[in-house]
Amino acid sequence: MSGAMPSTPFLALNHLTDTPDTILFLRGEAAKGAARLQAYGSLTLETIAHRKGTIKNHTTINKQFMEDLNIPPRATRDLTAPTMMLGRHFTVTTPGTNNTEYRTALQHTIDNITSETITCYTDGSLSDSGSGAGYIITTDNNNTTLEERSFKLPDYCTVYQTELTAIIEACKYLSSYTNSHIIIWSDSLSSIQAISSLSTRSRTTRDCYDTLNALGSNNTLEIRWIAAHIGLWGNEKADELAKLGTTSEHVLKCPIPQSYIKRQINNKVHRLNQDIWLTDGPRHTKLTLGQKHTKIINNINTSLINNRQDYRTAVHLITGHCGLNKHLHTIRKSSTSACPMCGDGEETVSHFLGQCPAIAQLRGQYFRDYYLSVNDIFDNHHITTIVNFTNRTKRLIVPEELDQTGVT
Repeated sequence: MSGAMPSTPFLALNHLTDTPDTILFLRGEAAKGAARLQAYGSLTLETIAHRKGTIKNHTTINKQFMEDLNIPPRATRDLTAPTMMLGRHFTVTTPGTNNTEYRTALQHTIDNITSETITCYTDGSLSDSGSGAGYIITTDNNNTTLEERSFKLPDYCTVYQTELTAIIEACKYLSSYTNSHIIIWSDSLSSIQAISSLSTRSRTTRDCYDTLNALGSNNTLEIRWIAAHIGLWGNEKADELAKLGTTSEHVLKCPIPQSYIKRQINNKVHRLNQDIWLTDGPRHTKLTLGQKHTKIINNINTSLINNRQDYRTAVHLITGHCGLNKHLHTIRKSSTSACPMCGDGEETVSHFLGQCPAIAQLRGQYFRDYYLSVNDIFDNHHITTIVNFTNRTKRLIVPEELDQTGVT
């Protein structure tokens, strides 16, 4: 894929292409699978492993991998085995194909709701302050407030969970009402669609559905979508309460979403990859990438991604495994390691790019200096400039038997 020579270390190529180590990647995927099975109730990671020699149970391996991920081992997971949601005791109204017309009619609809109808506005919030939910319940065309509350949720919660939790908590307050007409307004179309579905894998969605069904069995209950941030009083008030909830001291319990677990696992795989790179990364590649390795790698994968020849040249220079005599001599493909252009020293990437006097004038045109260290070149010049300089010399030529045969 990269055009690298067969001798190029995988560690260097993984770093350049942002590809995780195969073993670490598979450990991460196994941990995700184990977390999913545990949520389904099909696997327990707390099983004590019976050891025979150096062999461990796979549950023990996964448990050890996930020990430092800050995931409570016995906490409720939001992911569950698929469950059906039938026998709905509430109606759902979502916007039609003409959203503009629907939004225009919203205020008119709200203004003409009968005075005895109970209206509830719910919202969720996810910000740097954390997760929050809130609701306000009114009657008499929003002139009388029955209740308004804010809640803080665990920081791992998704905005989807905050929206559903707001509906759940509002229903709990309304659970004592009977024979009433209740309308719950939510600006979360995804949440409304979720509770309208015939099945779900989310525990939060199931809890919301069950709570709505219980309330709807004794009342006429409607769930309606309301457009957000267009100045509708109820929605703006619920949004304000949800944001206020993110800073509250009292935290509601909420199932851990699978997305959070996956993110924690991915972060650990990335961290372990970085540890391997810092410990065992090839010296030459570390030298060329220097302190700006992230910027250089981004430049390679944006500026050169559509030109395979130039991409390969960049990879060869950065890894040091290239068609210069020093490396060719090391792998016994050249009888000498000396620079053929000046005969002064070994033809390494550092010598070729920054020190060879035979191309000093050309170097001055591209790098505005005649003699530089390889680190200075990569730190202060764009990768395309370095590749263009290399192409101009016509020196970096891989022998035919190594060009495309067995490349990594």
